[in-house]
Amino acid sequence: SAVRASGSRTWHLSKPPPVRERSTVGSAMSEEYRARSRNAVLVKDDIGKAKPTIYDLPHDQHAYGRTEPPDAEGAREVISTWASHVPRRKAGPECQDFRKLNRMAAMDGVASAGQLAEWRTTRDIKLVPKGPEGALPKVIPSDVIPSFAYGKKSRPSTPIHSVIGGRYAAEQEQALAGLYRKHAEEKDMPNGKRSIKLTLAARKNIMNAKSNRALMDNPPPEKGHWKMSKFKNIPGKMSPEELGKSASMPNLAAA
Repeated sequence: SAVRASGSRTWHLSKPPPVRERSTVGSAMSEEYRARSRNAVLVKDDIGKAKPTIYDLPHDQHAYGRTEPPDAEGAREVISTWASHVPRRKAGPECQDFRKLNRMAAMDGVASAGQLAEWRTTRDIKLVPKGPEGALPKVIPSDVIPSFAYGKKSRPSTPIHSVIGGRYAAEQEQALAGLYRKHAEEKDMPNGKRSIKLTLAARKNIMNAKSNRALMDNPPPEKGHWKMSKFKNIPGKMSPEELGKSASMPNLAAA
């Protein structure tokens, strides 16, 4: 220890106690004790793992739950076969009319199920089929022809095999080759006539010229002034001389 004087006081300095190293054996024992303690508060979990259980469970590969027997009808059988719906048979004349029976039993004073069963042994009321209510149902084409299809007819499917195989291109090439061959044959003929294909504008010009020539040769009759049908046969009341004189016309001679 060392002595140090400061003013009127004397301080005795001593060395600090040595630092104890943490015992790895003790910590390992503590972690092992925590795992064996089966205490939900003391048990610790590892990083990235679930917290260990505190119950006595089977091994990790154990599968929980009830095993189901394999189904004889799998997805393949369900898809490949189709079970159509079978509607329930409607009640016919051979069935009893329970509504009418219950109504009559209530009117006779039947108050329990046993009395109703005994009361029904002596009575049998058949069901009367109901007639059509309202207007009769309309007959549609599919009722008469089951294969009748409704809707607007769509265009036929695209012949994709012909498109991919180049069938249309080959046909056009053959048609073009035949056209060139025909032109070559006509050109080689010394006295052959060659037809010239006119364009649309040329054909229209020829048609217009023909129509104009026909109008010039045969002009249409002149049409008179239009009059209402009720005034066509009524003559005028003034002569052209009187119509030429107007009271509003100025007298240029006097001026």
